[in-house]
Amino acid sequence: MAPLKQITVAAPATVANLTVGFDCLGLALERPMERLELRRTREPGVTLAAIHGADLPLEVERNVSGVAARSVLRALDVEWGVELTVHKAVLPGSGIGSSAASAASAAFGVAALAGANLSPEDLLPMALDGEQVASGARHADNVAPALLGGLCLVGPDGRVDRLPPPDWHLTVVHPEAVIETAEARAVLPGAVPLTDALQQMARLGRFVHCCHSGDALDAALALEDVLAEPHRIPLQPYFKTIGHAALGAGARAGGISGSGPSSYWVSLDRRTADDVGRAISAALHQAGAGHQVHLSSISTRGAHVLSNDA
Repeated sequence: MAPLKQITVAAPATVANLTVGFDCLGLALERPMERLELRRTREPGVTLAAIHGADLPLEVERNVSGVAARSVLRALDVEWGVELTVHKAVLPGSGIGSSAASAASAAFGVAALAGANLSPEDLLPMALDGEQVASGARHADNVAPALLGGLCLVGPDGRVDRLPPPDWHLTVVHPEAVIETAEARAVLPGAVPLTDALQQMARLGRFVHCCHSGDALDAALALEDVLAEPHRIPLQPYFKTIGHAALGAGARAGGISGSGPSSYWVSLDRRTADDVGRAISAALHQAGAGHQVHLSSISTRGAHVLSNDA
């Protein structure tokens, strides 16, 4: 296919770790959604025209979208360039995959602009080039669902398997605070007791089995973490207040989303998820804490085209 003149793409926010799957589980949310406009230019390379909704660098080498876009251009070996206009709806430091949404939308968008026949799996390494700018690591638990959609399991070799997503209704709450990924990783221990590792391994196995058997409740009940979350909870503003409100309103499980400060809470029907959102908002309003609440199912759609102009 001939390259297009311009295109607009989107990529979803994500929840990573899912409590029981530290650095290896992630899911795509229906909302919020990152939006990226791309315009083909005669001048080779990447230009960042504007970033709306967040104060992020316009220098390509310091920008997640810029680096991911540059990696795809280099892989395609084209003679033209691309201009990016970023619309941030997934806020940096929120814990719901801001950098992953930027990396996924940029990698997917450049490939779509070029008319290249590249699969999400093909694009994953190039999107991870962008993700590494933000987190300092190439973990795919956010980037994979942002590209592929659904619920993703990332193996130690980088292979991504899509799991059958449980029929969950998610309440995601973002207190108005920022926690950097590097800060949240710094509090983790360098070694863990064998008994804790065995518990975590058994729960993760149980979770994967429940996904394949379609048992949404038992999949939620498998969401318990003894390795990372206990060390990260002290960093999370209002986490105990939010958890008490969510579980009291009927949520079956939940935990920190990514590095935080967002958290996610699992219900088995939409009405309960609504109740959980209202209970959390009431508790945070009483505490005087600004916040956002998103209600979502697991989205089967990852990065995708919104509009194009040939």
